[in-house]
This record gives sequence, C-alpha cells and structure tokens, in this order.
Amino acid sequence: MKFKARILVLAGLVGLAGASFASDPKKLDRTDAIWAAVDDRMLAQQDIWFDEGDFPAAIQILKVEAERYPSNYDVWTNLGWMQENIQDWDAALATYIRYRRDNPQDPDAALPEATYFSMKKLYSKIPELLEPVIKRNCHPNNFRLLASAYEKQKMYTDSIRVWKLYLKRDPKDGAAKSNLARVEKKLASAG
Repeated sequence: MKFKARILVLAGLVGLAGASFASDPKKLDRTDAIWAAVDDRMLAQQDIWFDEGDFPAAIQILKVEAERYPSNYDVWTNLGWMQENIQDWDAALATYIRYRRDNPQDPDAALPEATYFSMKKLYSKIPELLEPVIKRNCHPNNFRLLASAYEKQKMYTDSIRVWKLYLKRDPKDGAAKSNLARVEKKLASAG
C-alpha cells in the first residue's frame, strides 16, 4: 500500500506542478527547478528499486515518467525493456506501439517494436515498420534490423537492397560490408 500511495503522490505532482505555475512566467524558473528535483528523485528511486529487484515498482515509476515525457525515447524504451524483464510481453509490445503511434516525428520510433518482433522471430512484421523509416534520417540499426529480417525470410534481394542503401550512408562500415557479402553469397547459392 505504501508503494501505491507514493506512486499516486508522484503522479499527482506530475499533474499539478505544471498547471499551478504555468500561468505565472516569474515562477517558471522555480517550476523548472522543482521538476528537475522531482525527475532526479524519481530516477534515484527507480535505480534503488531496480537494484533491489523490485521490477514492478520500477515499472510503475517509469509509467509515471512516460506520461510526463510522452516523446522521450529513453523513458519509453526503458519501460518496455522492464516489462520484457518480467515477461509481460503484451505490455511491452503495447508500450512500443504506443510510443511509435504517438511520436510519428521520431524516425526511430518503430525501432523498439521492430526489435521486439525480431526477438520473437516474427520477421515478417518488421518490413512494414522499417521500410518507411529508412527513407528518413534514422539510426543505422533500422537498416541492420530490416536487412536481417529480410535475410531471415530468405528475401535476399531485399536484404541486399537495404544493405546497399545503408552503405551509401556509411561506406566505411565493415560489418555492413561483410553482411552484404554474406547475403550476396546466399543469393548466388539459392539462384
């Protein structure tokens, strides 16, 4: 009961602090200082609960942070990762989907969901998430994961296309060159 009460108090602070000071610009500096203190305390408590192995408590505080910071990639991926740690797969997937849907401006918003599908060996779900992303300025892991998903499905031509697109961005990536060569070899053997 104490834990739930603490979370409710934190959630109340999240809801009330911004509203009570937003109308007075003179109080903005104070509001920023209060929020910095709240954020620091929440992070410290999250670390304590994580170190103690109290993952459900850490998840609850991450949920509060996620509502406070709906566009913070790190908060949302930490939440999903913690949900995976306790094997709450449905909650983790829902977290990743919500982040992607709520943050279409983030070119990497689909990466956590695609990573989840890769871990679950659901490779056919990855292309629809990452094909649109690789046309944007996104993290290289989007290319790597997409090319790998195509390879796992024996869609070697698509895998080669994605590796070549990535190598146009980063021609010095030795691992990508090796992966491309491996997939080209598989295509030659299959053909």
